[in-house]
Amino acid sequence: MLKTKYIFLFIFIMTTFSLFTVYEMNNEDKSELEQARSNSGVSLIESEKGATRYQVFGEENSPTVVLIHSFNGFLESWDSNINALVNAGYRVITYDLFGRGLSDRPHVDYDLSLFRHQLDGVLKAVGATNVHLVGSSFGGVIASDFAYHYPDRAISLVLVGPAGWSAQEGRNPLLDIPLLGDLAFHYFGQKILRPKVEAYLFNQSKFSDVVEQWANYASYPGFTRSALSTLRHSPVLDYSNGWIQLGKLGKPTLFIWGKQDVSFPFANTEKIPTLIPHAKIIGIEDAAHWVNVEQAQQVNEAIVSFLFASDSSS
Repeated sequence: MLKTKYIFLFIFIMTTFSLFTVYEMNNEDKSELEQARSNSGVSLIESEKGATRYQVFGEENSPTVVLIHSFNGFLESWDSNINALVNAGYRVITYDLFGRGLSDRPHVDYDLSLFRHQLDGVLKAVGATNVHLVGSSFGGVIASDFAYHYPDRAISLVLVGPAGWSAQEGRNPLLDIPLLGDLAFHYFGQKILRPKVEAYLFNQSKFSDVVEQWANYASYPGFTRSALSTLRHSPVLDYSNGWIQLGKLGKPTLFIWGKQDVSFPFANTEKIPTLIPHAKIIGIEDAAHWVNVEQAQQVNEAIVSFLFASDSSS
């Protein structure tokens, strides 16, 4: 009898705790995020789903390059790459994906259609039609998906350490369990993700400021919820069908991959000639997943050379 009483007490406590957490997630305080926006004077694009932080560099009439950051990224992830592209004669657009940086964290399923429509909205807001798409990690998946749905608007693709291939670690099945995964990510999401972000860098001590910048953005309410929803609803770890479609699309495509990438290992490049026969592949030493951060000069030279070739052939 006493044992049954304790069981019911435990169930009551867990139910109350779970309901409180769900309430807390559905009533997130946006004041911190809005204060950060106010302090930095950001530019925002408003849409039905929420506000997107964005930046535009270069001349308005120049060919346009869109830089799409990674799953755990933010628009500053491209700071070391922008000037090289602008100096090469391109207009550059960067933005924060929903749930990241200083963009909103809408209460929706974070599937590819969400990110596709977000990108579409950014391009329409800045008056860009035909663009070169450059995506890092999950940003590469978004770029490929956008090119598939809007082939006339994508001139070429540069995929920098793209997600959607075999990963060193698969997704923890516990995260797919309703409520349990939500509770785990709500309270421990940053601790779960931080080691993965640190592993994005081959030389972690040299670029520790990038990790701290991630931690700052990850501290705003809604980040862990958005990250978990992206894992659940987007092909972060398996974009096999998408790569097949990209191969059929025939768009000029360049893969740039850090040879020390432990998130999505460089060995995945062995599959590219079969799936995307026309693609070019460049491997870069002393770089992990965020190769554009660690070896910016090599990445910049590769991107500019590829874009010049794509523009001259189009």
